[in-house]
Formats: sequence, structure tokens, C-alpha cells
Amino acid sequence: MADGPENCEDLDSTQVDEGNVKESPSEDEAVELRDKLLRLTAEFDNFRKRSIREKEEYRKFAIEQMVIELLEVYDNFERALESAKQTDDISSVIKGVEMVFKQFAGILEKQGLQKIECKGAEFDPYLHEAMMHVDHPDHDDNTVVDVCKPGYYLHSKVIRPAMVTVSKKSDK
Repeated sequence: MADGPENCEDLDSTQVDEGNVKESPSEDEAVELRDKLLRLTAEFDNFRKRSIREKEEYRKFAIEQMVIELLEVYDNFERALESAKQTDDISSVIKGVEMVFKQFAGILEKQGLQKIECKGAEFDPYLHEAMMHVDHPDHDDNTVVDVCKPGYYLHSKVIRPAMVTVSKKSDK
């Protein structure tokens, strides 16, 4: 027969025993690894669910501080309305409403809101939405000549483009 290790006669009893011992731990290892994998999968699933819950919770209360500040504006508007009903002095009512408006604008600016300045600027489709084009001899072609509705950035992102009137050169 063959002289290689395939020949059973060439193997001594310790090699056979070691071969059997090696098979048994691999089955145990496989069971242990499978259990580990199942535990890790369950842990990851729980982590994912917990992360989703925490994200929802964060989203729910992320604007809490801003709402608290806006409640002050709300209260001031209520007081201004009550005051306006009881007075004939229109200028004091206007002054009060202007103060509340400044308070409101200050809160929004603190949160990162900025108005897009665009009058006299070149039309930019990322910042502006053209409502109409008008012949305007005093302005270059494609220049914003009027703002119908202001646009806003929140930090650096445009959250509402400005609705504008854009000049065009007359064909004459």
C-alpha cells in the first residue's frame, strides 16, 4: 500500500486520539460561535431599536427651548392685543407690536435664521424663484428688481427661496 500518512498503519494511537479531540472542540466551537452570533445579533437589534427611540425622543423635544422662548412672544402678543382694545393711541399699539416683532425676529436669528438679501442681485435659481419678468431699462438683464416674498436660510441651507421679480432687457 501507500507509504504516506493516508495509511492507517503509519498513524500511532496518539494521532488518532488527537484527531478525535480536534473534531469535538470544533463542534463545541461552532455551537459557541453560533450562540455568540445570536447574542450579538439580538444586542445589535436592541441597540438599533433603542437608537430609533432615542432619536424620536430627541426630535420630539429638540425645539423645546425655542418653543419656551416663543411662548414669551405669544404672551406679549396677547398683551398687545388687549392693550390695543383698550386704547385709542394707535402709535403706542404700533410701537408695542414692533417690539414684539423684534423679539420674535431675535429668537429666529438666534436659531440661525437669516433673510436672503436679493434686491439688486443677479437672479440665482438656488436662492430665488422668479414670479415674473419685467422690462426694466435701469437694470441689467437677469437682475432682481423686486421681492414679492422674502426667502430664508437656516444656517447655510436655503429653506425657502425668495419669490422675486426679475428684469429683462426690452427687445427695442
